[in-house]
Amino acid sequence: MHYQVVELPWLFRELFDVDEEESVPTWFSSVILLISAAYLAHVYALKRLDADPHSAAWLSLSCGFLFLSIDEIAGFHEALNSTMEASWAVPGAVLAMLLLVLFARLLRSLPPTITKGFLVAGAIYVGGAVGVELATEPYLYNDALDTLAYNLWTAVEEGMEMGGIVYFLNVLHAYVVQHLKAGLRLS
Repeated sequence: MHYQVVELPWLFRELFDVDEEESVPTWFSSVILLISAAYLAHVYALKRLDADPHSAAWLSLSCGFLFLSIDEIAGFHEALNSTMEASWAVPGAVLAMLLLVLFARLLRSLPPTITKGFLVAGAIYVGGAVGVELATEPYLYNDALDTLAYNLWTAVEEGMEMGGIVYFLNVLHAYVVQHLKAGLRLS
């Protein structure tokens, strides 16, 4: 609308721009990440009661999602761009792969449908956060951030991040419900 029909008022664009830190979409992303952290903390508490050997992994995931929620608002990852030559997404991709290796034991302990769901959710989230972020780097270097093309890619990026987290929450909820029905054990 803004690029093709009529220039929208600045305040409207700022409030709903998915590429702005102080916006409704950023708030939504931060909230769903915070809900994920709280739900993972709940799973940790249940796992701990069961003396599950993977309970610490659930707590680690909860803390990680809490950090992501804070980062969504505070923009720590964007601050990295001012301290290094490469995009923050390069170390972000390495970190994502490292986390996959670190949580492999937990993933193998889960039912296959849950493992697959978590992996799909992670691929969607990381694909947006890292993959699309890296693909849009040329727009930054060519001073083309205020273009329709860049803003459409940003919508894809943020949509993948939000969609990945919503899907993750759905899979996590299915896991909890499925196993609570099976006798209050989440193993």
